[in-house]
Amino acid sequence: MTTITQEYSLDVFQSSNFHKVIITVFYHNEDYKTRLDKLLQIMPLEVEKYALSYCNDEQIARSHNIQQLPSVLISSYPKLINNQILCLEPAQVLVQLQSIYEQFEAEFQKQQQQYFQKIESMIKENPIMLFIVGTPEKPMCRFTSKLIQKLQPFGVQFGFFDIEIDKLMVGYLKLYSKWQTFPQVFVNGKLIGGADATVELIDQKKFSELIPKEAFMNKTSKLEQIQLISKYIILIDGQPDLNCEIAKILTEKKIPFQFYNIGMDQELRSEVLNFLSSYIETSHDLEPLLLFKNTIYNEITLKKELSILQ
Repeated sequence: MTTITQEYSLDVFQSSNFHKVIITVFYHNEDYKTRLDKLLQIMPLEVEKYALSYCNDEQIARSHNIQQLPSVLISSYPKLINNQILCLEPAQVLVQLQSIYEQFEAEFQKQQQQYFQKIESMIKENPIMLFIVGTPEKPMCRFTSKLIQKLQPFGVQFGFFDIEIDKLMVGYLKLYSKWQTFPQVFVNGKLIGGADATVELIDQKKFSELIPKEAFMNKTSKLEQIQLISKYIILIDGQPDLNCEIAKILTEKKIPFQFYNIGMDQELRSEVLNFLSSYIETSHDLEPLLLFKNTIYNEITLKKELSILQ
């Protein structure tokens, strides 16, 4: 049982219980909590399915739209079920949980399959695949930085995925690899570990034995590397903006996409400018662009040829 306080927020509790239905009991006196605890001694929750927390802080309750106490908030970290607020007796809450879990599990399995396919595609297409915090040019944690520094002398090609781009990917990667920290390093489709494990192999002169010959091929372009992030990527020179026309088009057609801030990646920015210069007149202030199948489209081209999105 976990107590939600100002220091330990519900958001933290939810993210630390990825792939479970989260039950948060908001109460103002001990009676409701005591009755629920006694009931759970008789009918315990399955810990692999549910995570239980309690909160008697009225300010936290208000911030989560709890209008009446006691109430039970049913939620999940991957937002696969609509938050439900149940103002019911403990026994009635427990009766409702099974159907809620079944709904959650069906959606979770569907999303997990999509993420696992995406992960498998990345590690299959790259003899060496890194899941890191930040990018090789701008690592955002010391473990990622240490790993990249150690790999550079080998002169090998590797794919990478910045886990900061997609927080859900973090949870699904942990489920896929059964490895709880990042970076994660895959060689020939197999996890060899994190930064420390990889650095240890390098220091012991064992890593070079694992490198497949394909990794010594000519380096792919940066555009090809980031195409691994998503099938549809909006390249934007600055902060993501859901009001941009390309984002609206993709949203309208219910096509999932990711943003990539090329203002933070000068190598890619230069590559984009070079790519565009052959057929589009550009300035140094780049408009939002769509990267799809290693080709770049601006808003005008996209509106004329919507069929390319298929």
